Amino acid sequence: MDLQAIRAAVRGHGQELILPENTVYTAVLIPLVEKEGQLHVLFELRSANVAQGGEVSFPGGHLEPGEDAAQAVVREACEELLVEPGQVELLAPMHRLADRGRLIVDSWLGVLHGYEGTRSDDEVAQVFTVPLDWFLENPPEIHSAELSMVPPDDFPYELIPGGRSYPFYGNLRQFYFYRTQPAVIWGLTADLLYHAIEYLKGTR
Repeated sequence: MDLQAIRAAVRGHGQELILPENTVYTAVLIPLVEKEGQLHVLFELRSANVAQGGEVSFPGGHLEPGEDAAQAVVREACEELLVEPGQVELLAPMHRLADRGRLIVDSWLGVLHGYEGTRSDDEVAQVFTVPLDWFLENPPEIHSAELSMVPPDDFPYELIPGGRSYPFYGNLRQFYFYRTQPAVIWGLTADLLYHAIEYLKGTR
């Protein structure tokens, strides 16, 4: 291949993001509900029947073929909270989070109209709400931790300088913790909530 052929091949090419082949695309809804004239954020306590049972989460899940994030969050909210699509008002896309290198999570802020506490027992053990103003007035606890990369025993250490003593870089992450009742909100749910709250603070 000569230079002329390379110029022709890259003409008009934009920068591309390289992602692992097994990247999983998911989407969650940050749902607001109105209670006694006040906006609350709604959370789910995941059922023991699903992955990460017992964790606090937002309604959401994997995108199905041909589905975009907005369609996914409406479908998942209907499945998990037993509501109708017309009850889900999407206000705006919020943030895209890349988690653990292969999980891409899109979040949407929305409103559940006429929600009466329904849920799918198969996926949701409990729902609870926290006033939105509480999050606006109470920042989370923030703790940092370095998540180290540990290659498996059959990794070809002999091909890299230093072998097993090679200084693989860890991933320094901040973890957010909201101490609410009946459960502590942390992890991916707290990440998305924190950034949504910070955005709302800037628009008040």
